[in-house]
Amino acid sequence: MPHYLLPIPTCSVFATGGAIGDVLFFFCFGFTLFLGRMGRFDNWYKRRINRIYPHRFCMGHIKYFLFQPASEYGLYHYSWWRMVRNLHIMIYYAVLYFIQRFMLHQLKWVFGIVTLICIACYFIMDRPADYNMYGATYFKWGYYFLFMLLGAMMGISQKQWSFNFKTDFIKVIGSAFVYYAILFAGRKYTPFSELQILSLIPLLFIVYYFYKVCNSDALKKWYTDKYIGWGIKFIGGLCLEIYLVQSTLFTDKMNNIFPLNILIMFLIIVVAYILRCSSRFFFTNI
Repeated sequence: MPHYLLPIPTCSVFATGGAIGDVLFFFCFGFTLFLGRMGRFDNWYKRRINRIYPHRFCMGHIKYFLFQPASEYGLYHYSWWRMVRNLHIMIYYAVLYFIQRFMLHQLKWVFGIVTLICIACYFIMDRPADYNMYGATYFKWGYYFLFMLLGAMMGISQKQWSFNFKTDFIKVIGSAFVYYAILFAGRKYTPFSELQILSLIPLLFIVYYFYKVCNSDALKKWYTDKYIGWGIKFIGGLCLEIYLVQSTLFTDKMNNIFPLNILIMFLIIVVAYILRCSSRFFFTNI
């Protein structure tokens, strides 16, 4: 669970608002989107709406009937606004469509331009002394776009990449170490906090080498395994649903049974499966 500040207070120093998990999610977003068929914008965008809104609709009802009575224990209150807000993904869809149609062979230029825009916005914006770019800030929806573009470039690249599990895994760990070192320095020393945007560099390398690790021969054996492969596909297929469910599970009321609370959190993710089945059933029968 990427956003584990509440359920794992003893490890809260590693909590970065789910940054690593989020950028991996958006990398996969861009990677798969540019491999799919596009077609006319209205039809293509309608398919994207059908992919997002049914889950939001059913999630709203599940939150109301299952979690509203438990709101006094620290779980989120139900509201229709929560069901439809934060659909920044729909904006990403529209922008990526036109990039794919008209700038497919200029993705590196697009990546460079978006990078410059993010850097400019970071230094122009009025940031408080305790500003955290991985916290509750709209700025992250700008730099997250970089990871979608990285995924798109990797997805359509015809280059034959070399994959070595041990070497690439060490590079993932090394990049993560540098990433956290920058964040820790920023929290402890004020001058470094002004340069926390530099943490995007190792974060990009984390995603890049993680992609290479997942394409290594060692992990490909896992994908083809009858049981392990099924588990990976099942969890991967619920990626969006888990993303929608997670906010309902933010609570510190089970911290007294740590680390058992983490197991309970993952067991509750079964709600994601209910969400998927409910949305498919509802929109199949209307």
